Amino acid sequence: MISLFEYGNWESIKNKNALHQMLKDIWKQRLFVNTNSELTEDAIDNHYQPFLQFDDNQIRANNFVGFIQNGEEVIEIYPKVFRQHFANPSENEKMLMLRHIFYWFSYCRKWNFPFNQVSLDTIEIDEFPELIINLIANQFLETISKQPLTMYQEVEEALITPRGSINFKRYISGSLSHGNFQNIECDYEPFLFDNKVNRVIKYCSRLLMKQTKFSENLRMLQDVVFILDEVDDLHCTLHDLDKISLNTFFVDYSVLLDSCKLILSQQLYSNNTYDLSQWCLLFPMEYIFEDFLAGFLENKFSLDWKVEYQKSDEYLSNNPKVFNMQHDIFLTSRNGAKRKVIIDTKYKIRQESFKTDPKKGVAQSDLYQMVSYAFKRGCTDIILVYPNLSDIINTADSFEIISGFDGADKVNIIAMEIPFWTMNNFNTKDLDDKIFKVMENNLNKLLQ
Repeated sequence: MISLFEYGNWESIKNKNALHQMLKDIWKQRLFVNTNSELTEDAIDNHYQPFLQFDDNQIRANNFVGFIQNGEEVIEIYPKVFRQHFANPSENEKMLMLRHIFYWFSYCRKWNFPFNQVSLDTIEIDEFPELIINLIANQFLETISKQPLTMYQEVEEALITPRGSINFKRYISGSLSHGNFQNIECDYEPFLFDNKVNRVIKYCSRLLMKQTKFSENLRMLQDVVFILDEVDDLHCTLHDLDKISLNTFFVDYSVLLDSCKLILSQQLYSNNTYDLSQWCLLFPMEYIFEDFLAGFLENKFSLDWKVEYQKSDEYLSNNPKVFNMQHDIFLTSRNGAKRKVIIDTKYKIRQESFKTDPKKGVAQSDLYQMVSYAFKRGCTDIILVYPNLSDIINTADSFEIISGFDGADKVNIIAMEIPFWTMNNFNTKDLDDKIFKVMENNLNKLLQ
């Protein structure tokens, strides 16, 4: 087991070539991240992968968190906001970081992460891969035990006695052209327990059975397979999953399919049907931070503000129409004034002494970008949001940009921290309340 932090120390690694090839294959699939960002020339190269840096037999993490499992070797990558606090994280410290990650995902919308904080509170597993398997196995077993799914299953079959609707195109090409006039190609939908959803769940359960080392995880997965004994053992892919549509009544099974997607999207090609010896779960923290804050604002502030995520309906240049602007978060107040605010998330760790710096740890390029956005949008209020440096939240800093045309217009920029994490008595409700108060205070200042 190797534990890394984003942009942390270098660590020795075995099987460097196999790991490097695995990461390149994962990057080619582009399934680990849901973003519309344009890819650079390097990113399209067949030898490119953005997850780890390699130097001889050493590796160093980039900006992704999660885990990579290559055979017996497991690499866990944790957020850099904890790097200065945990040099060599203990089991309890790992669990604290995992609780934060799950908390952040509870507000994310780009990634439909099918687990919640409540289910995590009862588990004492500190290995990231085994924790994910435990949550999925428990989720599978609980749902199919309480609510076995029987549904209409599409069947295409050649019958002597017609059933359902006759598929004449298939009958002509498959039966008539071969002289099998009696074989009538039919499409019908019987009500079956052996359906596509249960087949995918059973296949994913068998994949995880091959992967887990924990007896409790194995027992739960075996119970799932036993309950689904009447369901055919068929190889399933992400493509099969995409073709499944569920009635909105089966909400619990929609969550199970989200878990199946996490598994199938990371399964690399293998000659062994049930091989999951190489798999991973990786997420870029810049997008998690941005997605978390957007989800939080929408959840807590939507009565007073219209929250738009990744708003990109304007271009900096009108003629020609180029340089599309994409705001992390765009707020419009719902009161009569219709005050507009651009929020830009900055997943950066500023220096502890940034308060003594006149620039307050804000990069000049970030300020240039925000001023150009404000000018184009006719928006006078900008907020730059950073993760906290400690449990004591630093007060917000302000910058005033006065127009050089006539001095009448000015842009107000606030650089602020949110309590993105805590070392003291982690509790989701307390953290919710702290973030809410910090955001409310700074938004109210703008309205005043």
